Amino acid sequence: MLDGLDAVDWRGLEVADRERSGAEVPKMLRRIGRADATTRREAVDRAYIDLRDLLVAAEGVTNASTAALPFMVELALDPDTVARPDLVDLLAQLAGDGAAGEGDPGWPAAWKRQWPRLRGLLGDGDPATRRAALRLIADRTAELLERWHAEEDRSVRLTLLPALGEAAAAEDPAGGLVAEVRAVLDGVLGGEDRLLRVAAVIATAPLDPQAPPRAVPMLLELLTDPTLAPEIDALPWYALDREYPYDREGVTDRIVRLLEHDPAVAASFVAGLAAAGTGTGTGTGTGDRTWDAELRRCALDEAWRLLVDRPGAAAPLLPFAAGMLADPDDEVRFKAVHLVAVLGRRAAPYADRLAALLDDPGESRFVDGTVGDLACWALTRIGDPRALPGLVERLVAPYRDMRGRGGFPGDPRRPDVVDVLRPLRAHAALLLPAVREALRDEVARRGWLVEELREVLQAWGEDPLLPGEEAPFPPAWQPPPMEAGRAEAVVLAFAAGRDRYGEFRTALAALTGHGRRPAPAVRATLAALRDADRLLSRHRDYRAFLDDEEIRPAIDTVLALP
Repeated sequence: MLDGLDAVDWRGLEVADRERSGAEVPKMLRRIGRADATTRREAVDRAYIDLRDLLVAAEGVTNASTAALPFMVELALDPDTVARPDLVDLLAQLAGDGAAGEGDPGWPAAWKRQWPRLRGLLGDGDPATRRAALRLIADRTAELLERWHAEEDRSVRLTLLPALGEAAAAEDPAGGLVAEVRAVLDGVLGGEDRLLRVAAVIATAPLDPQAPPRAVPMLLELLTDPTLAPEIDALPWYALDREYPYDREGVTDRIVRLLEHDPAVAASFVAGLAAAGTGTGTGTGTGDRTWDAELRRCALDEAWRLLVDRPGAAAPLLPFAAGMLADPDDEVRFKAVHLVAVLGRRAAPYADRLAALLDDPGESRFVDGTVGDLACWALTRIGDPRALPGLVERLVAPYRDMRGRGGFPGDPRRPDVVDVLRPLRAHAALLLPAVREALRDEVARRGWLVEELREVLQAWGEDPLLPGEEAPFPPAWQPPPMEAGRAEAVVLAFAAGRDRYGEFRTALAALTGHGRRPAPAVRATLAALRDADRLLSRHRDYRAFLDDEEIRPAIDTVLALP
């Protein structure tokens, strides 16, 4: 099958990694061809990764990719090739790069010669291979329709249906193909296969963005049915652009993303998930829905992501999260308190509920902090004095035996000490003795909170040094002054989508300092930023809300200049 490999001058060919030789390509192809059921999966994966690194280049396909194509097709067509879907994925990636017209000019003709053979993969006997081969026709509506009518495997149909909707959305709306696709989707939506009905809602969205909101009652009934979750887990449901199959949480996340253009609808959907998880939903699915903690956690995860992406959803999400502050599940309470806390003073109506949680030891499975820690932080954000007694000790105690802290950006977690204390300058008189005592202890132990505590003192206008310390603590860094014209240009560039948050803050301060109204275009841009449903921050965790709360008033100050 691979006998012709030696007839190619691989050393003279260019590969994606300039530090490697084209002579490695036939070695990887032979390793893949020799693998069988006894070969360690790690070795097979390594061969595919190495082949991908050799053939997939940022600037397009290389002549080594073109030379390797017929041998890759031979391997892909051989049912004995191990992990064939991985090879088909690689072929699809190369095809996309080649279709972009970048790289080796010989690729298009080579691909055209191989295409009649590659089409056979769409009818291959292995469903996983057929599913991977859909990437080869992802933009061909007619061929996807042909496959839909021929395909009987549910896992392949679940992948095929959303791909069909995406492809049809690029066709002429008045054409026959779109009408045929709509007829297919309507038939599935009215069918009995529950998973395919969910997939049909996803598939219809590119053709009709209002289809998912209309389908919310049906989606809630299906996704909150406890018998559906194991069905999803048992059936591999992939998207063409997704490496891993969906579980119930993954499907739910995809639905929320289709709804989030209307934050109120998306929030209502999330609240419906939580209501079903507590046994208070009104769905008619079968099974015992009482206290489905996994579903409630999923609902809170979606609420958090929605809030970060669409802060305009805060109004309906706040009472939803507050209603879960007394949940029996630790993880649910943790996530609910975190969501309430980031909303700051808007959570004031729930201060008593938060105060009742100050001693709650519940924890998350994956991130540090307790429910009580987050409830305390939430009260500080509200301005409730019940958070102040013992606050400093609560904040620093967990870190006395730690060298640092981990965590993933975006995870609900206990906020950094400096982020809790810095905004509390109005309470400095009460908190100052404890902060200084904590600083003395950290300095003596060479703890890692020294800099944070000094930063807090500096923000409060206090001396960040302890008695007897002589080395000056460096003042907070201040950016150099910015001319008014430069500041206006930075505002316009920031609004155009460039990630320049630091410069943007500096520009706002400069415009305020210059004290005169900026140009009309700049004012219009600032007003649009202020009114946009987005958080003005580069972060995706609680810091996004802290940043946003500082930047929006700064924008208002500039807009109010005479």
